[in-house]
Amino acid sequence: MIFKRPDWYEIIELSYLEDLKMLFEETQRMWRNSLDDIGEEIDQLDDEEDKDKYVDHYYDNIVQLRDDLPRITNNSILVNIYSFFEVQLVDFYSNVKSKTDNDVNAKHLTDKLNFMNERFGREVVTIDEIVHLDFVRELRNRIMHSNGKIKVNDFPELVIKIEEDPLTNISDRNELILDHNFIYNTFDIVESVLRNLNRNVSQL
Repeated sequence: MIFKRPDWYEIIELSYLEDLKMLFEETQRMWRNSLDDIGEEIDQLDDEEDKDKYVDHYYDNIVQLRDDLPRITNNSILVNIYSFFEVQLVDFYSNVKSKTDNDVNAKHLTDKLNFMNERFGREVVTIDEIVHLDFVRELRNRIMHSNGKIKVNDFPELVIKIEEDPLTNISDRNELILDHNFIYNTFDIVESVLRNLNRNVSQL
C-alpha cells in the first residue's frame, strides 16, 4: 500500500477560503430570510392601503436588506478573497524565484502570474483567469480607496469593464454593485489558481 502524503497547503491554507465562503453564504441567507419575513408579513395584510403603509413605514429597512447590506458584504468578501490570494501569490512567486537564476522583479499581479507560466513552461494560470484576477484587483482598489464609489470621469476604463461584465454594475449613486455569482466565480478561480500553483511549485 502506497502512503500518500497529505497536502498541508490544501488542508490548512485553502481551508480559509472555505470558511470565508461559508460566511458569505450565511450572510446572503440572512438577508434573504429577513426580506422573506417582511414579504410574508405584507402578504398577511388584506387591505392594499395597509400594505402600502407597511412598505412606507419599513422602506428604509427593506432597502437596507435588499441593497445596502448585500453590497457592503459582497465588497468586503471580495477584498478578503483578493487579500488572501495576493499573500499566497507573493509566497509562491518568491519560492519559484528563489529556485531560478532569473533576475525578473515582477511587482504587478499579471507580471507575477505570467512569470509563473513562463517558469513552468505551460499555462498554469489561464489568460481568462489572469484577466478576472486583475479585474478583481482593480475593484478591490476602488473598494479600499474610494469606498466602492466609481465615477466614470475618474476611472473611464474600469467603468467600461464593469459595464461589460453582466455580474458587475454601478448604481446611480456611483456605487459598485457585485452580483453574488461574481463572488462565487472569484472563489472558484482563486481556489483553482492557488491549487494549480501549489501543485507545480511543490514539484520544483
